[in-house]
Amino acid sequence: MKPLVLSFAPPKKWRNSGQAKKLEKEKWQEFRKNILERDDYTCAYCGYKSDKYQIADHIDGNPENNLDGNMQVICQMCNLIKHSGQGCKVQAVVDLYRKSKYNQNTIIKITRKMRDGGSEDAEIINVLELNEMVPFKMNLEYLRKIVGFVSSRQPLEKEMYFHWLNYYKKELKNQRLT
Repeated sequence: MKPLVLSFAPPKKWRNSGQAKKLEKEKWQEFRKNILERDDYTCAYCGYKSDKYQIADHIDGNPENNLDGNMQVICQMCNLIKHSGQGCKVQAVVDLYRKSKYNQNTIIKITRKMRDGGSEDAEIINVLELNEMVPFKMNLEYLRKIVGFVSSRQPLEKEMYFHWLNYYKKELKNQRLT
């Protein structure tokens, strides 16, 4: 597994309308599918595997750099940490902490496992020993010294994370019924 740290894509590299149109094209969907299959639909950071809502991620954060070597599969939760500005400000589901007993990869794994078991955020935060909540700052040096916690709050924007969260909750409920 690759080490996961809080980061953000510089605003000058954010997707613009021209890039968004490229992503809708059949060629992108085929390319994305190839990346997902190549990496067995498995997140490079936490090992979570799912055939739905995984992300074909640009490692360098540049959505124009579609070389195979610049692509990896990441899950929705790890994506919110990698793009912490989106997780903290746009979606408002990521909380930042100065201290934890665990590294970021392990925080994601434990959070998912405990949430699957029905644990509430407060219990998960306690187990992770997350302390000293801090604000988001668009500063890589600052972000690399802290950790993120993906809360169970509903995201503000109904983008892919929102749809994955609803799908995930339904799948989890179905697993408990069987």
